[in-house]
Amino acid sequence: MTRRVTGQVLFAFVLLGMNTVYASQLLAMPLPFATGEPGPAFMPMLLCGFVYLAVLKILANEFRSPEPAPEVESALSAIPRLGIVGPLAAIALISLFVIVFFYAGYIVAAALYTFAIALFFNYEQSGSWGRSVLFALATSAVITVFGWLFFVKLFGLYLPMWEL
Repeated sequence: MTRRVTGQVLFAFVLLGMNTVYASQLLAMPLPFATGEPGPAFMPMLLCGFVYLAVLKILANEFRSPEPAPEVESALSAIPRLGIVGPLAAIALISLFVIVFFYAGYIVAAALYTFAIALFFNYEQSGSWGRSVLFALATSAVITVFGWLFFVKLFGLYLPMWEL
């Protein structure tokens, strides 16, 4: 039986190629922990490893899944005809994050960005505004605080705050 190449498989292969190009640049960086500290290559190496695992997971799921039925509902159950709005909203929110980060600093930008992304995707999945707002608030608080702790306390990096 011949399987049809799905968008997920194509996405996985594009992601694999892009990640390999990104990972090839790591060879020019010093090895992590060579001087006793994580160094600049530590996070990119973790990210590349995670992306390789994600590609394997995507491909395994796609090749193990049964053939889809011919009449599969294409619209989401909570929000019909989402179409291109989701990716455009994510791109707009990332752009706003960069702008707000520049003017208001990490805490404000990260809190607003993670709240908006979590709200969008939770509402898309559940269709319930109340539950989505509560989950987005919790997600925003946790990610913002842990992100700040990770970069400032663990790695000693400077994250701009609201500095006028």
